[in-house]
Amino acid sequence: MTTDGPATLPALEIARRVAARELSPVEAVTDALDRIDRLNPAVNAIAFNRGEAALEDARAAEKRLGSEPARPLEGVPFTVKDLCALADAPMNLGSRAWEGFRPGVDATVVARLKAAGAIVVATTTSSEFGNRPTTESDLFGPTRNPWNPAHTCGGSSGGAGVAAALGFAPLNQGSDGGGSVRIPSFCCGVYGLKPQRGRISLGPLLSEEWGGLDVYGPLTRTVADAAAFLDATAGYATGDPSWAPEPARTFLSACDEERRLRVAVAFERDGERVDPEQVVATRRTADLLASLGHDVTEAQPDLLPLQDPFLTVTTVGIGVLPMTEEQLDRLEPRTRLIVDVSQHVRAVDYGRALHTMHRETRRIQAFFETYDVLLTPTLSRPAPPIGEIGANVENAWDDYRNWLCWTWPWNVTGQPAANVPAGLSRAGLPLGVQVVGGPADERTVLMLSAQLERAQPWADARPPLWA
Repeated sequence: MTTDGPATLPALEIARRVAARELSPVEAVTDALDRIDRLNPAVNAIAFNRGEAALEDARAAEKRLGSEPARPLEGVPFTVKDLCALADAPMNLGSRAWEGFRPGVDATVVARLKAAGAIVVATTTSSEFGNRPTTESDLFGPTRNPWNPAHTCGGSSGGAGVAAALGFAPLNQGSDGGGSVRIPSFCCGVYGLKPQRGRISLGPLLSEEWGGLDVYGPLTRTVADAAAFLDATAGYATGDPSWAPEPARTFLSACDEERRLRVAVAFERDGERVDPEQVVATRRTADLLASLGHDVTEAQPDLLPLQDPFLTVTTVGIGVLPMTEEQLDRLEPRTRLIVDVSQHVRAVDYGRALHTMHRETRRIQAFFETYDVLLTPTLSRPAPPIGEIGANVENAWDDYRNWLCWTWPWNVTGQPAANVPAGLSRAGLPLGVQVVGGPADERTVLMLSAQLERAQPWADARPPLWA
């Protein structure tokens, strides 16, 4: 028997009901906390439960509604990834080396969601420093896939993906430096958007992480909720090293647009193995887009030249985090290996990697002058069993390279990209397709995602662990 309380509603529906006084913030938050208490033991997706503090926030919101109009996301529960700063909670960075660290400040993305009326109910699990595409840290242990708990939920925003899939909260903040929003949203069967670089501030503690590869983004059950997240959080904050141009209209309005698009579609990449079921799901989606009136052509840019600079920049990005010898000794073996390697990267090699990234980005973005979007498989295969992928620490990239062959290139170019659920495999694990937009064009990504959502809805799909 399933139980669908208010926390399982879309964020925009919760906000509508709260504004109409049909639902109270306390009811929404209480239901979210109840779902976490009941379901989290089976999946291990929560790093820190705010519990009574979240209820205090909900009661304050309820009191404010007596004299003030409702804000856009009033009373909506949301979660924050363990890599993101929260003033009254630990930010462990998924690591035993940073366990219990309290930044004492809200990240800008958190502050803006709060200002829109949303309420933090919990923080969610991550891999150590976000450096793995699974969520199996020494600190938290494995976070499990709600469709099959023997399989990975993806990473590094794995807890956020599970929270979205099981209705812990309708809005779930994640971060994406090589696919870490799109990977868990794929594995958990939910929507995940990597925005344009600079769209959402990483401040006030962070500036340009991983050479600009890392961005914040939402994991949600609906496209409209992701758009509302973006509307609430986008924009320049003091000290940001770069920022995306202000949109002329809300991102939410893009979900109702209808335009004929030039869609490029690709099924395989540079000889990487792609599961036949993923190829079929992508082809089925391409056919659906053609039936909706879009011009669909098989085409893709050459992404291979991005790989070496990506690896150099991400290695240095992990290695620059200041740590004592005691902290270094508490790192997981793969993280320690990356940190050690990073100490031998010359400044000139790092500079060349950035130069190559920017040069190749110019070439690849020219592809999007011919096409409005690129449609690909999100990952090369459905979620593998926990502990399988990257088991060999020294050769982990060989596994990751194949599985993630379609995600990390868009962190290099900075473009927006989203995972769109595309049914289930024969084994009952989620499949997904990736929609990649042109520079700073989240609107087209959201528009096309919303069209796919209307044509083949996924929000009502319930994982076996849903209750």
